[in-house]
Amino acid sequence: MKSFVTFLFVVYELYLCESQGISAGTPVFVLKGEDLLLNVTKTVVLGKFDNFSWKCNKSNIVRFTFNDKGVSANYTRRVEFPVNNYSVILKNLQEADSGVYTAVVATDSGDETEAKYNVKVQDRVSPVNLTVVNNSVSRNSSSCSFTVTCSSQDSHINSTFTCDTRTCSQEGGERSEGIPDTFLQVHQSSGSIICNHSNRVSWTDTTIIIKDVCHQHDVPPPPNPVPIILGVFFPILILAIIGVLWCYLRTRTIRSSSPDSGSNR
Repeated sequence: MKSFVTFLFVVYELYLCESQGISAGTPVFVLKGEDLLLNVTKTVVLGKFDNFSWKCNKSNIVRFTFNDKGVSANYTRRVEFPVNNYSVILKNLQEADSGVYTAVVATDSGDETEAKYNVKVQDRVSPVNLTVVNNSVSRNSSSCSFTVTCSSQDSHINSTFTCDTRTCSQEGGERSEGIPDTFLQVHQSSGSIICNHSNRVSWTDTTIIIKDVCHQHDVPPPPNPVPIILGVFFPILILAIIGVLWCYLRTRTIRSSSPDSGSNR
């Protein structure tokens, strides 16, 4: 048995009215490969000739009698019994296990439904990529505008952001994929652009930093002329000083080596 069992709580859809919720069953979403607790919340006491059954789309999973229980051949080694109140654990759910699960007590006076779950098994969502559209970045003194593409394995969306020093406005950025209950969304939060891919049981995201997008397209400032001037001036000055010293020393040398005509007469 896995180290943990995913105990799935009841989630009522806001758009369903109460009568629809009862007829369709409590919506439950399960990650593919995880286990499902089919829970009976109230105490059930079977008479000698009564039986209790868990069914999926009207096909038997397990059947309890007054003193025995039996598992359908299709669910052998997939059913566990955690407690004595007719709750069961269905292991390693796959997408084909999606359906309506019903707990029914059969007595001489008729059948009574004790629990009903509308189960949807979903796979983990695919990773996402977030990229800045080429040549979409524009800047002025007060704002920066750019377009990003948020993409998953099956879909993509574009969204344009215009940001100043404090806030960002957004155009576009949310799409429901062809897979039911799966969503792709791009939004901004705390200085970042976030691409999020999610369904009812999993999510993944990736981010880029707004400053990194805008600042890498800044117009470079004009070069500082001072280092250039100094770089040219100092070598010339040094060469001039060397030239002056050389001329001075050469002149002295020539004078000192010439005969003194006045002293030879």
